[in-house]
Amino acid sequence: MASLAPKSGVLGKRLAAHLLRRATFGPTRAEIDEFAAMTPQQALDQLLRFPPLPAHPVDPETGLTWVVQGRGNGNSDNDDLKMVVNSWWLHQIFDPNLPLSAAQKIVFFLHTCFSTSWQKITYSENHYYTLRLFMHYASGSYKELAKKICLDNGMNEYLDIGESKKGNPNENFAREFLELFTIGKGPQVGDGDYTHYTEDDIREAARLLTGFRRNDDWADPLYFDPDTGLPRAKPTLSRHDETNKTFSPAFGNVTIAGRATEPGMLEEVSDLVEMIFAQPATAVTISRRLYRFFVKRTISEEVEQDIIQPLAQVLRDNDYRLTEAMRVLLGSEHFYDEDNDNPRDQVVGALIKSPLELHAGMIRFLGVPIPDPAVDPFAAYVTFYWWGMQNILRAACFPLFDPPDVAGYEPVYQSPEYNRLWISAKSLPARYEMADEHLDGPPLLQVDVMEFVTNPNNISDFDGPDPLGNMGVHQGARIAEHLVTELLEYMLPEPVTNHRYEYFLNILLDGLSTTNWMNEWDAYVATGDDSAVKPQLKKLLRSILQSPEYQIG
Repeated sequence: MASLAPKSGVLGKRLAAHLLRRATFGPTRAEIDEFAAMTPQQALDQLLRFPPLPAHPVDPETGLTWVVQGRGNGNSDNDDLKMVVNSWWLHQIFDPNLPLSAAQKIVFFLHTCFSTSWQKITYSENHYYTLRLFMHYASGSYKELAKKICLDNGMNEYLDIGESKKGNPNENFAREFLELFTIGKGPQVGDGDYTHYTEDDIREAARLLTGFRRNDDWADPLYFDPDTGLPRAKPTLSRHDETNKTFSPAFGNVTIAGRATEPGMLEEVSDLVEMIFAQPATAVTISRRLYRFFVKRTISEEVEQDIIQPLAQVLRDNDYRLTEAMRVLLGSEHFYDEDNDNPRDQVVGALIKSPLELHAGMIRFLGVPIPDPAVDPFAAYVTFYWWGMQNILRAACFPLFDPPDVAGYEPVYQSPEYNRLWISAKSLPARYEMADEHLDGPPLLQVDVMEFVTNPNNISDFDGPDPLGNMGVHQGARIAEHLVTELLEYMLPEPVTNHRYEYFLNILLDGLSTTNWMNEWDAYVATGDDSAVKPQLKKLLRSILQSPEYQIG
């Protein structure tokens, strides 16, 4: 039986790596070793302890931030600054000064729930503040975020909220808010009746949401949200429908009183969200999204009853704080396959990595050097994160913060394939190219392969006999079998078969014996000439990074 009961005992390396791949954008070997000694509860205590919100991004052209006071003549082009905002967010994943946490993985999840696109948002500032809003609520209440997103300037423009006025309400946002962002559709049981809500509810919600205009004055304290300190849309009473709004039996025929003041307009929004989140179906919908994002794409009847329904109650009991639901879900026996011994129905290795997870995981595990934006913002934000990451993510069919439509990225929502859609004939070449970029690409993006394999934090020393039987402690990369075993153990989600192990070993050896490899390694150590070993090490790493096994997490 599927179980949310807490897993007991320490994680060990395999399950620590599993947790870190799901809760973050991929671990280093040192992080796997550190978390292997923890229980799930100890690990989650650390992962769900978030660092303070980061400083504002800076314009590479000026070295100064622009998101508060607005742009001047010396600033970069506005569209370029949107890409800088994306780069600023990416840096939160890799910043060596930050402790490992689930913060940005939850931000990414929230973006998939409340999708906007920087392409349609006019100003880079508003794109930035949408991301900042997700960061603020990554450790907070999904319900409270739902209230704030109604007033977010980026969302206001993306779904035409600002065009909605008394007598001519725009239903775009109201429709997506119900269908995609919160309660979701149930079975259609009649014309315009989706069980959880009706077309009449969309119309009433649209009337309630009239009169909110986009605010492009990011320094005006009058239109800053008191809870977040972030700019929000302007309530404009003359454009607001002040009459009462009565909802269908799906919501118990609730009537939300119309208000005739600007503060009252905000109260109406709060009442609307409270009404929606009082419905058990809302918590169930969010629980399913959490499950498919962090655990597995398929939800059986057993999982629906034993995992989703209790998890929904956890959300409701904790004011929809995602971290509380994640603490239960990612700490459960179910998450670690302790409630299921069917090898064809496992959680570990059940998700295909998104292009972002794939690429970020490579960078973090290999220890690719990251430029410091505080020292050289152009090298960091433009060369590394924009040209080096965002461009290849787009080629892999994942334009960062630019989903094709309001439903988001197809692999996140499209039943029944879901995350399987991350891999296609179009995206696969770019997924392979990610490994090439860091092994043989531009110098700023490359990992130093020799430094990587000679670092004992990446490949441990081998205590035992070398191929000639000489006992002792040997540098890990000197012993071919040890080198391959360690890389596979830490880089892949599951142990490989003997056949696959031999495949990877032979790529390193290229037909030679392990003794030959040892001799080549000893020659490198003696002379510093890596011409015989470095190409083979690159081939080995490339074969692992491009393997089917590495595509899953």
